[in-house]
Amino acid sequence: MTTMAFVVTRRDGRYEIRESVSTPRGPRARTLVTFRELSAAVLAQAEERATTPFDPVRVEQRALAAGAPQARPETARLAWQLLADLETGHPVPAALAGALAARLAIQADAAPDTLAPLSDWFGATLQERGEALRDLLRLTDRIPPRPRRRGKRFPRIASALP
Repeated sequence: MTTMAFVVTRRDGRYEIRESVSTPRGPRARTLVTFRELSAAVLAQAEERATTPFDPVRVEQRALAAGAPQARPETARLAWQLLADLETGHPVPAALAGALAARLAIQADAAPDTLAPLSDWFGATLQERGEALRDLLRLTDRIPPRPRRRGKRFPRIASALP
């Protein structure tokens, strides 16, 4: 008996990990797990229910290729929620803000300087991000191409460094 796990996208936004088994009566498929966000727990549940060998790495790759969102670790989810709340004007109590600032100061040295301008997008939904991307693409379509100059050209400057 051979098997193959695959991922199916449902119309309601959910995903299924299914197992296909070749039997004497022909191929059969059964749902191992249904999910909205791919997580280690989802993969573990599917592996537990599988009747034949299951490769969680390949199934994860297939789910991501199908467009399934990955679940964030709880700490990251809470941090994103805090940033979103701060962006919408919900204040943090002063004592808690001081404790957070002290703890995060340790990690701030490792963060790149380019994150500050991105803070406006921390609380944005995928729909808002998609609309912004479409607006940006429409803008680039309207930028006229640079005219090609004929005649004199400046010599190309090459670096002398090895």
